[in-house]
Amino acid sequence: MSDAAPLVEVRDLSIAFAQGGERKVVVDRVSFTLEKGRALALVGESGSGKTVTAQAIVRLLPLPAASYPTGEILFRGRDVLKMSDAELREMRGSAVTMVFQEPMTSLNPLHPIEKQIGEIIALHQGRATAT
Repeated sequence: MSDAAPLVEVRDLSIAFAQGGERKVVVDRVSFTLEKGRALALVGESGSGKTVTAQAIVRLLPLPAASYPTGEILFRGRDVLKMSDAELREMRGSAVTMVFQEPMTSLNPLHPIEKQIGEIIALHQGRATAT
């Protein structure tokens, strides 16, 4: 991957859930790009699909209840929707970290965020050099 390639690219992604024998589309054809070293905010009303979209990027939505009728999710040029379970574990364990919507369950308010995220990075770097 060249440095000019996007880190994450979501193209025309739709997400659906099984509901009463039917599939209900809850995210309809969203597209965005996240460049390396940049920040991206998903903004919208409650229930608009922000969390579902973020979970889809790392394939945390329950299958077969969730499905992807259209689109693709590329992480470092690789299609996340086509990754094997082993590839997903590697991506989630070494390249992607998610802080879930309820920060009290993920972060300790008694410690600075810099320290907490720094620990994650240090653990990742230790793993990378150990393998």
